Amino acid sequence: MTDMIRTFIAIELDDATRRALGEAQARLKRDRAASYVRWVAPENVHVTLKFLGEVAAERVPELQNAAARACGGIAPFALTITGAGAFPNTRRPNNVWIGVEGDVAALERLAQRVEDACAALGYAREERPFTAHLTLGRVKRDASPSDRQFVGKMIEQAQVGKLGVLRVTCVSVMRSELRPGGSAYSRLAEIGLMKDG
Repeated sequence: MTDMIRTFIAIELDDATRRALGEAQARLKRDRAASYVRWVAPENVHVTLKFLGEVAAERVPELQNAAARACGGIAPFALTITGAGAFPNTRRPNNVWIGVEGDVAALERLAQRVEDACAALGYAREERPFTAHLTLGRVKRDASPSDRQFVGKMIEQAQVGKLGVLRVTCVSVMRSELRPGGSAYSRLAEIGLMKDG
C-alpha cells in the first residue's frame, strides 16, 4: 500500500513574525467572542501557496522539483504583516486572518507559478483566486449566527497594526498530520528563491 502524505506548499514565518502574531492573538483572545474561534498556534501559521491534499510519498520529490521550477527567477522579497479581517466577511466570518501587504505582486507571481507547476503534474487548480493572508483562527462550526456576529465585531474593533516585516527567501513543501489537538506540520523540503529551475 502506498504511503499517503497530506501535503501543501507554503512560506514559513520567521520567529519574530510568529511572536508578533502570538501577541496579536493574545489581545484578541481577551474578547469574549474569542471562545467561538479555534485559534491556530502561532508556530503553525504560514502563507499557503498551494494545498495539494493527500499525495503519494513517492511523488514528493517531483513536487519538490516543481516548487524549485516555480521559484526560479523570483528574487527574495518582503511582506508587511498588518491588519486583521475575516473570510468571507465580518458579518458571517468563518476564518480570522491577519493581512499581508508589501510586495504582494511578487507573492502572487510566486503563487501563480507554484499553481502552474503543480497543474503540470496533474494536480487540480485552485478555483478561488489567491488571497495573501495568514489564518489566525477558524470560527467553530457550531457557532450560531449571533456568535459569528460577535466574532465579526471583535475583528472590526481589533487594533491590529503593523506586526512586522517578513523577508521571503524560500518556499517549503510541508506535511500536515491531523491530530486530536489540531494539525501538526513538518517541513519535507525547503527551496530557496532565485534558483534556476
